Amino acid sequence: MSIDDYTIAMGDIFEYMLPLLKPKAHCVINVPDMWWENERITIHISLVQELRRRGYELRNIIIWDRTNIVNKIGIFGWPSNYITMGVTFEYLLDFWRPPK
Repeated sequence: MSIDDYTIAMGDIFEYMLPLLKPKAHCVINVPDMWWENERITIHISLVQELRRRGYELRNIIIWDRTNIVNKIGIFGWPSNYITMGVTFEYLLDFWRPPK
C-alpha cells in the first residue's frame, strides 16, 4: 500500500472514531517510520497531517527510543538489508478531540 493510500485509510478509520470521543478525550497512535526501496517513509508526519485535516488536534509527540532493545538483539538483516538506527524509534502521537 502506498503511503498516500495508507494515510487516507487510517484517516477514514480515525474520522469515524472522532465523534465517539468526548471533547478533550485523547487518542494515542504508536507508529514507526520505515525505509522502502532505499527511501525514508515518514509515516508519523503523514498521519499528523491527515488527522489534523480530519478534525483532531495534536497535543504531543513522544519519541520512544528502542535502541537498547535493538542492540541486545543485534543488527537486523545484516549484510543484505541493514536497518539503520533511525528505525529503532517509534512515535507516540497524542491527539485529542478539541473542546467545543
